[in-house]
Amino acid sequence: MSPQTATALLAALVVPATALGQAEDFLDELPKRLRLNGDVTVRAFGGAGAAAAQHTVVLTRYDEPVALATAVDAEGYLVAKASDIAFENALPEERKLKAEAADGAVVEVERVALDPATDLALLKIEPGHASPVSWGDPDAISQGTWVAAMNAGAEQLFIGVISATRRQIERRPGVLGVNLDTNDDPDELGVAIEAFGPNSPAEREGLDVGDLIIRVEEQEIRSRQQLADEITRFDPLDEVRVKVLRGEEGIPFVVTLNYMSNVFDMLDRNQRMSGKTSKRKAGFGDVLQHEIPLTPEAMGGPLLDLGGATVGVNIARADRVTTFALPAGVVREVVERLKAGAAERETAE
Repeated sequence: MSPQTATALLAALVVPATALGQAEDFLDELPKRLRLNGDVTVRAFGGAGAAAAQHTVVLTRYDEPVALATAVDAEGYLVAKASDIAFENALPEERKLKAEAADGAVVEVERVALDPATDLALLKIEPGHASPVSWGDPDAISQGTWVAAMNAGAEQLFIGVISATRRQIERRPGVLGVNLDTNDDPDELGVAIEAFGPNSPAEREGLDVGDLIIRVEEQEIRSRQQLADEITRFDPLDEVRVKVLRGEEGIPFVVTLNYMSNVFDMLDRNQRMSGKTSKRKAGFGDVLQHEIPLTPEAMGGPLLDLGGATVGVNIARADRVTTFALPAGVVREVVERLKAGAAERETAE
């Protein structure tokens, strides 16, 4: 942080005596204008705020924001969080994804390619509607470094700090969200469902208490352990074919798996306080972690340093105090690889 920036930030955060009387509810409450996303604080990050607004595109459906995207070059290419933007070319016009740029234009969005490993989607809009980012160096930031990002809808700059060391986030398997009968018999086909988690994907698809799960994909199920082994091969958001025996009738279902934390921790106090988390929030090879309280609809937007350089792209709201961003180097490599692959496909056609 430069001496000038540090001085501006210190001045912004010093509370005059008169401000204490402006606290809205309690004598010890910090006035809103002095909070991390308050007007006074945000002004100390003027460079980052101006840059963030120009680089951020709001992705909408039915005129409602569903995600953010980051402009990565002058050709109109954007990156966004793939699992947050269901993208079907056959959708009717009113359901198609649109892009609202900083210049006020609303334009069509083309899906170019997806990268499952990073959950990034490469998109394209008409050139000239968004200013491409100036990439920063994520290796130059460490725990405690100030960073900034736009909220959902790109209406306001939010401020926070890098809150943990840069690292890998291990894969977490998907779950059906069922509690099983402990009296399973490996000599008998099927395992009985005894109960469901608070946000069970299986229950949502129509499975019921008492159903015997007899098959997952092509594998017959004869024990709880066998069922667990089969399901843990799949990731959250994967669609899995499940067959149950209900009375004398065999019924097939397709269940979209979820994270265990989303299924079984919905009644936990921290989960209630944090609100929704991202659909995919694990299985990333390299992340920056910060504590800016962004919603899942703000994923895909740029993460900026104090100078307005983009050090990463926000990729997952993990919990109340944890947001992950893919470092700039990772994003740039994916963008170039996906663009090259798209060019090869065009040449072949």
